[in-house]
Amino acid sequence: MGSLRWCKAVETPSTVEVWEYSSPVGRMLPDGSEDAQEERKGEREGRSAAEYYDAAKRRERHYKGVRWEIARLIDCNFDASTKFLTLTFAQNVTDIKAANREFSKFMRRLNRSVYKSDSTLLRYLAVWERQKRGAIHYHVVLFGFPYMPKRELQAVWGHGFVKVNRIAVDQRMNVGRYISKYFSKDVEDGYKLKKYFRSQNLKLPEESRWVSEEPFSAEGCDVAFSKGYDQLIPDGAGGVRPRRIRYWKIRKEGGSDAIDM
Repeated sequence: MGSLRWCKAVETPSTVEVWEYSSPVGRMLPDGSEDAQEERKGEREGRSAAEYYDAAKRRERHYKGVRWEIARLIDCNFDASTKFLTLTFAQNVTDIKAANREFSKFMRRLNRSVYKSDSTLLRYLAVWERQKRGAIHYHVVLFGFPYMPKRELQAVWGHGFVKVNRIAVDQRMNVGRYISKYFSKDVEDGYKLKKYFRSQNLKLPEESRWVSEEPFSAEGCDVAFSKGYDQLIPDGAGGVRPRRIRYWKIRKEGGSDAIDM
C-alpha cells in the first residue's frame, strides 16, 4: 500500500483544478469536526509561535486567493446578458466605509428598479479601487442583467458617472483578470477592509475532496498548467512541518486557458 494522498478538486464550466497534498490540514482531515477544529487552532498557534507568516506573505496569499475566486465565479455565472459597470463619484469621496454604504444602497435601488422586489435577485460581484487623487470608484460585473439605458443607470446611482459595457463571450476570462488585478493595489489601505462584494445567489464552483493511495494522474487530460511546491503547516506542537503539494489546472472540452493569472 502506498502513502496516502489528500486531494481536492474545484470545477467550473471551463476548467478543473486539482490539488494533491502529502498530508492534511484543516478541512482536509479525514474525520470529524473536532479534529479539524483542533488542527485549525494549532495552525493559528503555530503561525504565531514560529512566525509562520509575516504580514507581506499574508497579504500576498489573501489577494492571490481572491483573484482566483473572482475568476472562477465569473466562469460559473457568465451569460449572454453579463454587463461590466464602472461607478464613479462626482465628489472626491475618499472614506471607504462611507463609499461602501452608498454602494450597498445603490445595489438595493438597482435591484428594486429592475426586479420590482426587495428580495435580492440581482446577481453581481464588485471591487472598489482608490484612484490617484484618493477618490473611490467601483467595478461591477452584473450577470443576467437586462438592457437598461445609461441615463437610467446613472439616475439610480445618483452620485456621479456611470460606464456600462456588454461583455462578449470571448472576454469572459479577461474580465475576471481585469477585475481581480485591483486586489494587488492599495495593499496597506485595503487589507483590513472589505474590498470584494458579491451577491449570495451566484452559482459556485463545484468542490470535492478525497483520500487516495495512488498519486493523481492527469494523463490524457488537456493540462493548461501544473506545478509542485512545498508548504509549511503547523505541527500541533507550536512549530511547523513541511508538506508537498502538486497542482494541475485542466481545460475541459471547449474551455480556455485565458484564466491564467
